[in-house]
Amino acid sequence: MKPVIAYFVSSFALHLFWENAQMPLFESGDAPFWDSFTMCLWATATGDMLFMLTLYLTVALIHRSVWWASDRSTYSHPATWIVPVIIGVQLAVSFELWAVHATDRWVYSSMPIIPVIKVGLTPVLQMILIPLAATVCGRWFTKP
Repeated sequence: MKPVIAYFVSSFALHLFWENAQMPLFESGDAPFWDSFTMCLWATATGDMLFMLTLYLTVALIHRSVWWASDRSTYSHPATWIVPVIIGVQLAVSFELWAVHATDRWVYSSMPIIPVIKVGLTPVLQMILIPLAATVCGRWFTKP
C-alpha cells in the first residue's frame, strides 16, 4: 500500500511544483501569487491527478493488478516505464491542443513550442518526467 500512496503523493507534489514553475510561460503568469497558486492547485488536483490515475490504471491492466506498485517485480517490466510515457505524451498533447487551439482555455506567452504540433513543450515534458519520477518514488517503498 505504501508504494501506491508514494506514487500518488509524489505525483501531486511534483505536479503542483511543475504547474507553479511553468506559470510564467502562460498569459496569466503575472497574476498575484495566491491567484496563480490557487489556479495551479486546482489544475493539479483535477486534471493532472486524473491523468496520473489513468496512467496508473493502464499499468495495472498490463500487470493485471491494481496493486502493481507494491510488487517489486513489476518494475523490471519495460511496460511499467514505457507505457506511461507514451500515454502521458498523448494525453498532454491532446489536452493542450484542445485547451489552446480549440477552446482558448489558456494562452501561451513565452512558452517554448513544439513546432509540428504547435503545443507547449513544458506540459508535454511534465507528462513524461513526472510519471517516471512517481514510479521511481513508488519503487522506493517496495519490499526487496
